[in-house]
Amino acid sequence: MSGLDDTSRCPVAAACATCGGTSKLAVATIDTPVGVYCATLCGRCAQAEGMVRPPSWGAAIDLVTAHCGHLGIDVDQMAELMDAERATDADGW
Repeated sequence: MSGLDDTSRCPVAAACATCGGTSKLAVATIDTPVGVYCATLCGRCAQAEGMVRPPSWGAAIDLVTAHCGHLGIDVDQMAELMDAERATDADGW
């Protein structure tokens, strides 16, 4: 998700969302069935692809909505971008 993976305006939390570590933190994006959200991960969890799972569908929707705010788009625009990328992936181009 090229444009949806932009984390330049996403805040870096004080600790890793997966393990709670506090060194080598960076923001990563996570693709879910309801959209893309951002989370702070430490270097080890990012390399292990230890992406944190939201505790509920409602929490996932809240995280996706927050990431839309960071990107300056709304959830409908995110859905359109995701659909366009999926169509491109299905075409093989």
